[in-house]
Amino acid sequence: MSYIPQIGDIILEDSDNTGAKIVKFFMTAPTVWHHLWRKIRSNQEKVKYYHVAMIINNGFNGFTGLGDEIEQQSKVQLADWNPNHKQIIFRKIELIKEDMEDLKQEALSDLGQGYDILNCFGKFLTWLTGIKFFARYMEYPKAEICINRVAHWYKQVLNERFGVVTHSELTTHMIYKYLINCGKYKIVYKKD
Repeated sequence: MSYIPQIGDIILEDSDNTGAKIVKFFMTAPTVWHHLWRKIRSNQEKVKYYHVAMIINNGFNGFTGLGDEIEQQSKVQLADWNPNHKQIIFRKIELIKEDMEDLKQEALSDLGQGYDILNCFGKFLTWLTGIKFFARYMEYPKAEICINRVAHWYKQVLNERFGVVTHSELTTHMIYKYLINCGKYKIVYKKD
C-alpha cells in the first residue's frame, strides 16, 4: 500500500447496505423535481459515496484500536481506518503541519458529540420543496451528521466552505464534486 494517512485527509466511503443506498438515493438530485426531471431524461447523477470521515493520526497503525480516523456515527468517535472499504481519500494540497494539528484538536474537541437527526429532516424538506432554508438552519446545536461534522472542522480551522453558504447544507455527493473539481485537493487513495 503506497498511501500513508495524513491528519486532515478526507475519507468518502461507500457501502452496499440498505441504509447507504437510501442515503445515496436522496443525493441523486437537489430536489424531488430535479430527480423526476433527470429520471425522465435518463441523466440521473450516480452517487458513489455516502459517508465522510477524517484521518486523525499520521501513518497507518493497523487494526490496533488506536483510532486512525474520526467520524460521526451516533456520536463522534475514533475508529480504525480500514483500507479494504470502498472509499476515496482526498488531501488538501499544501496543508501545513500547524493546520493539521489544529484540525486534529478541533476534531478531538467534538468527541462524544451527538448525531443531528433534525438536520436529516431539514435536508429531506429541502429535497421535497427546494427551499434551502431547511437544510441550512434546521439543526441541533453541537450535533451534526458526518458530512457536516467534517465540513465544520475545515470551516473552523481553514475557513473552507466547500462551495456552500453553510456547512449544514452539504451532502457527501456535493463535497465529492467540489473536491474533484476545485483544484485545491488531490486524490491520495482509492479503493473500488
